[in-house]
Amino acid sequence: MEQGTTKSQDGQNGNGIVGRIRESATAQLNSQKEKATEGLGSVASAVRESTQNLRNQQHDVAARYVEQAADQIERFSQRLRDKDVMELLSDAQQLARRRPALFVGAAFALGVFGARFLKSSSAEDSYRDRSMYRDRTTRTFESPAYSTAVNTPPASTGSTATERY
Repeated sequence: MEQGTTKSQDGQNGNGIVGRIRESATAQLNSQKEKATEGLGSVASAVRESTQNLRNQQHDVAARYVEQAADQIERFSQRLRDKDVMELLSDAQQLARRRPALFVGAAFALGVFGARFLKSSSAEDSYRDRSMYRDRTTRTFESPAYSTAVNTPPASTGSTATERY
């Protein structure tokens, strides 16, 4: 009898852990979805600004196409905003079943763009970290024997190379 209650308790604890993991993952996906929709909104705004520049330069046909692209981006962003994460996952599963080649190609393209984004943001962070480290380690201190600009001994007039050292 005790084994039966232990099993049911373990099952409940397992479901509780799985439920918490699922909730955490859903919350993170919702957060990422919000960031993505905000980013798409920014892209759509930037595309719209470019249409105005094209119209100012009398490129009305190109401006019309770019305006249509901005409309598509906004509609896609709105659809993402309106759908729940579980609905988005369900849509992705349906697409994978109906058109597997398209799904694999889209997943590959998304992976390539994601890697490029992460690589570029990593390079920016690395550059910023290096420059901050360099700024901390190359600070010069006021000393009468050394120049503060380059941190080298001052050149004396009429001296030879052996006299400097």
